[in-house]
Amino acid sequence: MIDLSSFLSVQLKSNLPGEKAHRLFAPYRYTTVTKKEIIHYRKSAVAIHLFPKNKAWHFILIERSEYDGTHSKQIAFPGGKCDPEDKNPEFTARRESFEEIGLDWESGEFIGTLSEVNIPVSRFNVLPHLFVHHSPIEGLRKNEREVNQILFVHLDELLLHPEKHFEEIELSQGMKMKAPCFILQEKIVWGATALMLNELRMLLK
Repeated sequence: MIDLSSFLSVQLKSNLPGEKAHRLFAPYRYTTVTKKEIIHYRKSAVAIHLFPKNKAWHFILIERSEYDGTHSKQIAFPGGKCDPEDKNPEFTARRESFEEIGLDWESGEFIGTLSEVNIPVSRFNVLPHLFVHHSPIEGLRKNEREVNQILFVHLDELLLHPEKHFEEIELSQGMKMKAPCFILQEKIVWGATALMLNELRMLLK
């Protein structure tokens, strides 16, 4: 296993792929949203938890519960909006990880952030935070109201995924669209989470 903490620390000091990585998995975003609109989006943070399991690196995804909302049943990273009392976005990412999957607040070494992702449909600016854990993550418990399933994904499943894959996605009100996505743990991962994953993949490659 590589020293992922040191490797990512070095990679994050260089120019992030950012828009180049995002554009590959959501090209429509750059033709429908203006920078003026994005300024007024709500701030939020997610946590990308990387950890060793069976001598290989893994990361955590969650399947959101079904609810009457935009991101119902979608695959995502633990995270949510920044509350006024949160001292910074890293605090938000750790708090949401505790609330959604029961991960200890102080667990994981904070390495840095990936590029911000804008979500027009829910009007959020999301900042992905990278945490490296130096021992296996155990004893998680899902928030039954918010999380349907916790997924442990082998990092190679992401790194060896085809460069671009499309699936038909069912949207609200019965609408459907063909969207670029990843298939991980037999789940379709698209939208903002796919953008973040593609930037992580580009950094690691």
